[in-house]
Amino acid sequence: MPIDPAKLAELARNDRELNLKLGWLDARIRIGALDVTIASGQVITVEPASGDADLVIAAPDAFWEETLQPQPRYLAATLNLGSMLGVTMEGDVARFVAPYFGAWERLLQLMRETLHGQPPAIPRAPDRRETDDAVGRYAYVRNGEAEARIFYEEAGQGDIVLLLHATAGADARQWRHMLSYPALRERFRMIAYDAPCHGRSLPPLGGAWWEQGYHPTRDELMGWATGLVETLGLDRPIFLGCSVGGQLAIDLAAFRPEYFRAFVALNGWSSPSPWMLSASNDIYRDPAISPQYYIGRVLSSTTVVAPLDRRHETAFIYASNAHGIYAGDNDHFVNAHDLTKDGWRIDTSRTPLFAVAGEDDVSTLDPDHGSAAIPKHVAGAHYRLLPGLGHFAPCEDPERFCELITPVLDEVLAACAAVEKA
Repeated sequence: MPIDPAKLAELARNDRELNLKLGWLDARIRIGALDVTIASGQVITVEPASGDADLVIAAPDAFWEETLQPQPRYLAATLNLGSMLGVTMEGDVARFVAPYFGAWERLLQLMRETLHGQPPAIPRAPDRRETDDAVGRYAYVRNGEAEARIFYEEAGQGDIVLLLHATAGADARQWRHMLSYPALRERFRMIAYDAPCHGRSLPPLGGAWWEQGYHPTRDELMGWATGLVETLGLDRPIFLGCSVGGQLAIDLAAFRPEYFRAFVALNGWSSPSPWMLSASNDIYRDPAISPQYYIGRVLSSTTVVAPLDRRHETAFIYASNAHGIYAGDNDHFVNAHDLTKDGWRIDTSRTPLFAVAGEDDVSTLDPDHGSAAIPKHVAGAHYRLLPGLGHFAPCEDPERFCELITPVLDEVLAACAAVEKA
């Protein structure tokens, strides 16, 4: 599918997002069959590929054919997800890949716009200012021998507490839209917390944390959740976590069920896939690697059918990560959770478990290891698919998420009531 180099160059020169992300870069970038020459952060020329390049972004022909369609399928929509389809980036990672990853994703979008024009605008999600009244507090929480000053936000008047845990490296800001959603405020007292080292919660007190990397164990992550339950005197809340929080929900169901009345695992995995086991999170600990790398990957992992401002809000939350926190949480996501070993521990007759996944989340594409596989290893677990939602559903498309999760949570309440009657 031929792209007019002059038209792409003009679009690129006038694109404010691309110009911001390019900074003051001087480089020659090969993306597919085109070479893009950049000087002082400005696109100078776009020409057919020839000679040497500082960075070569390559992929099988099938990827380019699909990604340059007006509406490419999910995995072909970005370079990040396209890595599962054979996209490679050859060049100095610290110099040309990591700091400018978001720029190359934007350049791919501009290639699509060169052929098909701008995609239709997606309506902006509403701000519910009349109910956006969450109260933030701090609590000193013990976890074994450790103690931390943990920040949490609270909203809602329901009789049952819904305890919310964010995605890897993120914090309670991901749940702000849910905390203001009227139908959920009526059903639940919602508490969203920043785990230690995340958001507004500092590292645990007393230790020389600056001399250590962030390498949380499963027991440590579970302990902060149960410690908060004890400190706040919560009466067996429902635990809802997303991504690594979704897997933490399942871990709690297996090892600490007595603290909770039910669990909701949003976009959690059943067990590590071969793709996950082949990945390393060490790159996100390397001081030479710009945090723009994972920020750009987060943005490109949001679903393209979500409102653009909320997608960027999701990435902005990640921009405030402390160094290595995303990597440490991802270690748990990849290595410390496996229902093929621990699924037998979960008794859903006492604590119901609901596995929930967005249609555009990668976990839905792996029937053997993803969310859909959870009931295969946990007798009595429920699986629900939420159409049109992605990995960061509570913050990238909060209005649609709240609309779709409300009836699921009604099912959870019904399941809890059935357990109480039994």
